[in-house]
Amino acid sequence: MNYSNIRVSACFFLISLVLVLSACATSGNGNSAVDGQTADSKTASTSDATATRTYESDKGTVTLPEHPQRVVVAVGDYVGDVLALGVTPVGAPDTVFNAPYYKKYLNGVENIGDSSALSLEKVTTLSPDLIITYDDKAYENLKKIAPTVFIPYGRYDYKNRLMELGKVLNKEQEAKECLADFTAKIAEKKQALSDVINSGKKIAIFEITGKELYLYGKSYGRGGAILYDGLGLHAPEKVEKAAFKKGWASISLEALPEMLGDADYLMLGIRGDGVDQGKDIESKSVWKNLPAVKAAKVYPYSIDDFYFQDPIALTYQLERISDFLISKK
Repeated sequence: MNYSNIRVSACFFLISLVLVLSACATSGNGNSAVDGQTADSKTASTSDATATRTYESDKGTVTLPEHPQRVVVAVGDYVGDVLALGVTPVGAPDTVFNAPYYKKYLNGVENIGDSSALSLEKVTTLSPDLIITYDDKAYENLKKIAPTVFIPYGRYDYKNRLMELGKVLNKEQEAKECLADFTAKIAEKKQALSDVINSGKKIAIFEITGKELYLYGKSYGRGGAILYDGLGLHAPEKVEKAAFKKGWASISLEALPEMLGDADYLMLGIRGDGVDQGKDIESKSVWKNLPAVKAAKVYPYSIDDFYFQDPIALTYQLERISDFLISKK
């Protein structure tokens, strides 16, 4: 017997056996075990892209993507909430591009025009898989482009609104974590401002436009959520009665002493068309004789900076309001 030939045959047999076993290991999807995990991930990813779920909105049941990838936020007020949840929209209204605290989040986000006059053509070209709005007039047209969720403005405070948008975007855990982080920031500032808060001093939010004068409560931006919900400060009783239920109230120049006479601090906003009227009011004795004005405890706020009320905007406002109150103790 030729033992050399036997050894060669044995070697070929072993090699063939190894090849067969290797082929078995990669059978099924034709991938290796590691590739098999990749294949599962790709399958899951494809599944996620096509999976849907339902959301009960004010306009009825809406079928949404499981994980929306191309979100258009058609109203400026909700853009910050979406950004805070870690979602960068593909389109947003022009007003948000002026706010300093959003700038670093808006790279690549397309301007879809004014909230009250959106470019539907622009929205369509962005191929959204989800649109978010509170505009009744725009809703009917927007829902023809993509699944559209209608969330009424003013129904929720900033916490509940973020949670609601967390449901819409399938980011509920992110919403909880975001609010927990913001709550910790509030607690830190409350400690630093404990003497002001415990003193019972009052603060009011007053805004001047070209034709009207307004007081604001805690649900229409302007730092109200920070002052009255977050820090636990109070407005004068007459301001609370006039503005807190609706969120705002229109007042006359003559009513300033009655409405703001008990305010120890004032937040003053002047809209672009109100510059001239603002100068005129500030020159009058009815303004100069207000206790907060005489004590130089007036904080002029920027409308662009203090209009929104989401965790990103509120964090910015919290810092500025706190600095103001600490400097004016």
